[in-house]
Amino acid sequence: MYAVLKSVGKQFKVSPGDILKMDKIEGNVGDTISFKDVVAVGNGDKFELGSPAVQGAEVSAKLLHQTRDDKIRVFRKNRRKHFQRTKGHRQYISILKVMSIKSAIGEESFKEPAKKAAPKKEAAPKAEAPKKEAAPKVEAPKTEEKKTVKKETTEVKE
Repeated sequence: MYAVLKSVGKQFKVSPGDILKMDKIEGNVGDTISFKDVVAVGNGDKFELGSPAVQGAEVSAKLLHQTRDDKIRVFRKNRRKHFQRTKGHRQYISILKVMSIKSAIGEESFKEPAKKAAPKKEAAPKAEAPKKEAAPKVEAPKTEEKKTVKKETTEVKE
């Protein structure tokens, strides 16, 4: 089942379990928010379109997080005038999780998948590896030292 809801001047197509990122909505983390302005609802072959909204339709969502979006850089330039300005903007956003959709067509809600407990593995006793004998150390071959010859200096007498 899916619904098209209208909020903060935008329309969003959602279904139960979807994560939704929209402009900031007032509320605290964990609050349940209900949207009554549902434009359309569909379920397989059934579809209901409202004008302007579907009567009795409601989408409820849980507020997961209040944060700010990625920074948008705004760059202004006048060519040949040596004028450049860069500004940044971060929009406040709310992250929601759609929990249920109710309408005349039907009702569907998000169910958390049951977490299966992983079977505990018994720790197998570690077998001690046989110790290897230390290999005899091999010495590097010695290189002959270079012989340096001192040059004799001669003094010039005048």
